[in-house]
Amino acid sequence: MSIKDKTVLVTGANRGIGLALTAEALARGARRVESLDMLINNAGIALPDDLADPAVLERHLAVNLFGTYAVTQAFLPAVTRSRGAIVNILSVNSLAPLPFIIPAYSVSKAAAFSLTQSLRALVAGQGVRVHAVLPGPVDTDMTRGSDIPKASPESVALAIFDAVDNGEEEIFPDPASAPMAAHWRDSAAKLLERRLAQVAPVSS
Repeated sequence: MSIKDKTVLVTGANRGIGLALTAEALARGARRVESLDMLINNAGIALPDDLADPAVLERHLAVNLFGTYAVTQAFLPAVTRSRGAIVNILSVNSLAPLPFIIPAYSVSKAAAFSLTQSLRALVAGQGVRVHAVLPGPVDTDMTRGSDIPKASPESVALAIFDAVDNGEEEIFPDPASAPMAAHWRDSAAKLLERRLAQVAPVSS
């Protein structure tokens, strides 16, 4: 999908990856909303915790899982009409948690990844493509104070749109996550996803 002359909705676009995605979409010639060609679910939270407080886990799930679900359901008819794309900004912690730093975040992103995979199968027949973005550390407010190598939001936004253009289902858009891309595409987990997406309900 080329972004030029498409309409793109980005949630959580006031800073970080969301702001960079918006700027990159506009730079590629995206139009302001009349219809909707691409929904980018970017809004999210990450709070340090130790899984001791259920309220913290519930807050992460409310934003990172149920927020993504609600926005997707609201705009899915418009994206379906345009035979467009849904892009969910997740994390490498969807695949493996950081249990001593952000376990509740990791749980919520793993759930959102499963939501993304299920949605992908459910809407594929309607011509809608669903992408999961699985970045490593990005230099945003969310990682401020972490003394680790981080990719710039601008480079991540560029890589995301390039990968969407290339039809990549899972997108690993930065130096920390990119080495996982080839391993993931040939993994047992990806093979199982494809296999289970073909399992139809049994009619009685």
